[in-house]
Amino acid sequence: MRTYGTEPGMTSLTPQENLWLGVLAELRNSPAIHVYKEYNDPIDDTLGDASAAMSEIAEDYDIHLDASFHETYTRFGGIGSSWRTTEEYPFISGEFHIASVQLEIEQAPPELGWRESPIDDPHLMYQLRTIDGTPDSGVGTLAAVRVLPGVTNPEIWFDHGRRGAWKLDLDYRGYMETLRVTKGTFGWQYLFTDVSLRGDDFGETGRRLSDMLTVFPELFPGYDYQPLRRRLAARLR
Repeated sequence: MRTYGTEPGMTSLTPQENLWLGVLAELRNSPAIHVYKEYNDPIDDTLGDASAAMSEIAEDYDIHLDASFHETYTRFGGIGSSWRTTEEYPFISGEFHIASVQLEIEQAPPELGWRESPIDDPHLMYQLRTIDGTPDSGVGTLAAVRVLPGVTNPEIWFDHGRRGAWKLDLDYRGYMETLRVTKGTFGWQYLFTDVSLRGDDFGETGRRLSDMLTVFPELFPGYDYQPLRRRLAARLR
């Protein structure tokens, strides 16, 4: 695997970028995890630091993002992982793929699994920009930020193809922080919706998330799982 920031002349990594490389290492080095594919694209040297990126976004799109975007800013062209647990553990799988928010906002709206806006706003689908996707698994989920002029802390939406789309009870920083904890476990975003994880429609998702919150404290003990346990309990009522 290529490692950035260690060879002469290479761009120095920020603490935030090192956090994400740490997530890849946690998955890659765990004997309980099989990694199908790892994404570790180079730092995009055309991107400036957080202040320069936020200024360019403001100038080009009239979007003035708040301090949380400065604090979570990275310059990755793409970073992520596709993985599952080994046979000794309950089956849990996941995938994530993120990039610099500047690159994400500059892209076109994503192709969505639903054809009509889930809220009474016909413009919603054209205001979304992908911040996290599942390019290899075939699951067909993505998370997107809703970009609007004048909105400093935009909404985050979760699209699950034909199952529909939900606005998450998370902002961008919260999404990225929780993504590091869950490692992209499929369905974790439902913990931040009003969806019931009981019954036929989402019961399997609820069981997998319960397994995640049982197994992950053993595999990745350096995280606080209690907020997610509370979220899961609320979704299982």
